[in-house]
Amino acid sequence: MNSNLTNSANQRPRADDRTRSLWQALRDCPLLSSKTPERDHLWLVVMETVCTWTSTRAVPYGSTTPVEITPDYAHDEAISAMDWLHTNEVRARTLDPDHLYAALRAVATRGSHGSARAAQLDLLHGMTDVPPGDPVRWLPLDEDGAA
Repeated sequence: MNSNLTNSANQRPRADDRTRSLWQALRDCPLLSSKTPERDHLWLVVMETVCTWTSTRAVPYGSTTPVEITPDYAHDEAISAMDWLHTNEVRARTLDPDHLYAALRAVATRGSHGSARAAQLDLLHGMTDVPPGDPVRWLPLDEDGAA
């Protein structure tokens, strides 16, 4: 099922059109636990409305440092948003379009499995012997190359 949310390949529809189409796609889906064409369509709408299209910065929940997120993390965002929808389906169906979009965008970018957390993990990839919760501080190198 095709989603007609985009007017052209590089242009996004207006924000109120996106939130309304997201809300409508959820309403059209009978149950998220059932494999239906409507659920497949909802996945596409989530990808088009909730996921990051350009580089931006976000702070993962529980952190104080913003990280850059790019469209490369869109798959993390889609999975995170759909996971939240499955877990919170009853609540999600009671939300108005703006609050539904806000909840999904927040969990997709800032949640524990969202894009900001994935980007943060990529930045820390390869660091060893740092206990969970301990801060990591970046220091300038002196002339000898030692921090």
